Amino acid sequence: MNDKQIDDDKSSDEFVEQDGCRIPRKAPWSPWVGRLTTLPFVVMFCLGFFILFNTSTITLIVWLAVVVLSIVPGRYFLCARCPYYGQNCSTRFGRLVPYLFKKIEGKSMKAGLWLDLTEMFLLFVIPLPFAWRLGGIVLLLFWIGANFLSFGALTRIACPSCDLSFCPIGRIGGAIWGKSS
Repeated sequence: MNDKQIDDDKSSDEFVEQDGCRIPRKAPWSPWVGRLTTLPFVVMFCLGFFILFNTSTITLIVWLAVVVLSIVPGRYFLCARCPYYGQNCSTRFGRLVPYLFKKIEGKSMKAGLWLDLTEMFLLFVIPLPFAWRLGGIVLLLFWIGANFLSFGALTRIACPSCDLSFCPIGRIGGAIWGKSS
């Protein structure tokens, strides 16, 4: 075995392949990144709940069903398959998912990423007309701003450290912030 092969063997212990991307086994985010990117989503959730609670019970139930779908199947198809399972990640779910699901090795997480993006879109769009109805332009703009802040925090703070180049959320963030993935 030559020196290059020995170096390649050592580095293979430090990297893993996920959906065609060679990424480090150790998550690239410090604990503060997950806390910082999660906080705007908590604010967004509370605001969405407030808007729908005060305007439409049926729509609130539908919206909460989307929230549950983002946590249960969303985490199964994304986080349980992620190489950073059980580690600090960009959204704190890496630490929480082991309480929900066992690690799933060797399965694609692409569907989970698209499911996440779809859920983010639905969680944003469903309360839009109700924000207008409840608080006019001020609440509508606050709702839109809270969502942009959430997505912006994730794509500006977390996505640049991530090597999952196939991620649609990271690609959109890269287009917004002028970075290619």
